Amino acid sequence: MGLPLVRRCIAGAPKRLDSAEYAPEEGDEVEDLTLLLQDVLQAFPGVEAVSCGAILSDYQRCRVEHVCGRLKLKVLAFLWRQEQPLLLRQMIAGGLDARIVKVACMGLDQRHIGRSILESNFAAHLFGLGQKWGVHVCGEGGEYESAVFDAPLYRERLALPEGAWEAISHPSGDADDVALMAIREVPKREEKEDVPSEPQFEDYTGSHLKYYRETYPPMTRERIDELISPQDSSCWQRCSSTAAEIGHQGGAGASDAGGAGGAALRSLRSGAAASSAPGALWATSSLDVRAMQLGSSWESAAAECDALLMAIVEWLALKSRHLKDVAFAEVQVRDLSCFEEVNAAYAKHFVENPPARVCIETPLPPGVQVRLRLLLRPHEGASARDALRVQSISTWAMACIGPYSQAQRLAPDLLCSSGVLGLVPHSMALPKVEDLTQAQAELWLLMRSLLAVLQVMGSGFQEVSLAQVYVTAGVGLEICQEVLAYFRQTAPELMPLISFAEVPRLPKGGCVEITVMCSSDSLGIRIAEASAERPSQLPALAQQLRCMLEREAQDIGGSLAALQVQFCPADAESAIQDAMQAIAATDGPALSYMPVSQLHLAGREPTLQLRCIGRFSDVFLVKEANDVHV
Repeated sequence: MGLPLVRRCIAGAPKRLDSAEYAPEEGDEVEDLTLLLQDVLQAFPGVEAVSCGAILSDYQRCRVEHVCGRLKLKVLAFLWRQEQPLLLRQMIAGGLDARIVKVACMGLDQRHIGRSILESNFAAHLFGLGQKWGVHVCGEGGEYESAVFDAPLYRERLALPEGAWEAISHPSGDADDVALMAIREVPKREEKEDVPSEPQFEDYTGSHLKYYRETYPPMTRERIDELISPQDSSCWQRCSSTAAEIGHQGGAGASDAGGAGGAALRSLRSGAAASSAPGALWATSSLDVRAMQLGSSWESAAAECDALLMAIVEWLALKSRHLKDVAFAEVQVRDLSCFEEVNAAYAKHFVENPPARVCIETPLPPGVQVRLRLLLRPHEGASARDALRVQSISTWAMACIGPYSQAQRLAPDLLCSSGVLGLVPHSMALPKVEDLTQAQAELWLLMRSLLAVLQVMGSGFQEVSLAQVYVTAGVGLEICQEVLAYFRQTAPELMPLISFAEVPRLPKGGCVEITVMCSSDSLGIRIAEASAERPSQLPALAQQLRCMLEREAQDIGGSLAALQVQFCPADAESAIQDAMQAIAATDGPALSYMPVSQLHLAGREPTLQLRCIGRFSDVFLVKEANDVHV
């Protein structure tokens, strides 16, 4: 190819073959890759990325990502999770002369050593093995190994004269079905004629985004009308109560909050209620410097975030819990212009398998720059099966752009996704598509990435129970129709809860971000909405919301365990907190607060709007009264 070649002998051996996770270990061959890349960077300081050919191997991808992360290099994995039959056809169409040098599966033997995928009869044999026996046609399951003798990028082709190689059985003699190519002569180089100075490729990644359209077409108005009916608006528009309908009931029936103004941790036990909490899921209230009594004078949002997380570590220790147990984090930032600094502070506390995360800008009160809400799994830490974190840039889905996982499994039947943006996966930039509005283009790519992530985790749109949609100014409530239509393409009967909120700003300058919760069973989440004209009506409004949610609890046979309150305007937070805490019993729900720009509740736009997302004890969530207050 006319490029420099940097080589190093492999001194180590593969270790921890049964684990996709990696930590540096002396004698591991992966550390030889680290040394090689250090040599590359010393010789060529301008190198920014490493290309990785992994298609389906988490073992390979995770190790390359780990090494590159330590060296501040990006990983380009453009073959990652592509459909292998399609990928093999693309290689054949591109003239890639890949020849078999090792076979190790049923249907392949010594006769196939040296065969090229460009031979039509051999390619047909591979496709046949895939269809009949489930063989990975690109050899990703170890069925075969290949070497590329010629490609459009090559200026010279490699040639093996007759007799320069032979097919032999595996030297160990322990593997009867394994055969290898033994090279007897050094391959010859042959000059190629009419090689263009620059390789010619069809543009699949321009403004039209042809590749993405072919693999996951954007939603059309006609398709939306086929999938969505008027009554489906009940997924995102609920009959909301107003202060006028409630009347002036005061705080009748309210119980003493019993110190509800601090930070609270609630245990949500899986299965029948019990007095101990080791097997329980956990939910926190809002965690910020006020709730943790840390003061409000911090030199930067990053310093505040760091101090907040250190305080949370100590607080969780009182319950014998740790940040490693956190599976989902909701991060509100007062000003996203400091996002990189906050991200760096946050990353110090979440290293391996960090939680799924949604990050948005909200109009937090003065003195508060960062606010968190956490969900914790019942067991310590996350295994590779509990978490999905792909940092490589590919065409598969949006890569992680921070210290978070794309998805985390809290329990066998409960999955949380991170907030997903509508970035073009291969460039990690916002799309510019001529025939779609910006919101339509971002939502299309967002839903494509979200579906890919859920499928890898063994789920899909058919299990979405709650979708939280965050948008910026100019994106209307009608986007919820499109969200549901995308869900309905693979789950025609789905009726999820969809919450919609307008916020000042989203990461990367996006205009839509979505996070979902998936469950194969009833999720035990209900939404109640209310509005008022005056702050004086808030106590009655809060009481009515509590009554609405308690009726829901009776219907599903559980009790209210955690309550997320979205509201506007932001300057009503203090009054709203007072009203909500006044109706919360001492062992009441963990309360969290999110000020937003608009909620766009059904009907008119009153002065005050509230949406309460209640999480109940349910089939797998049974609340226990285990509080910790600071």
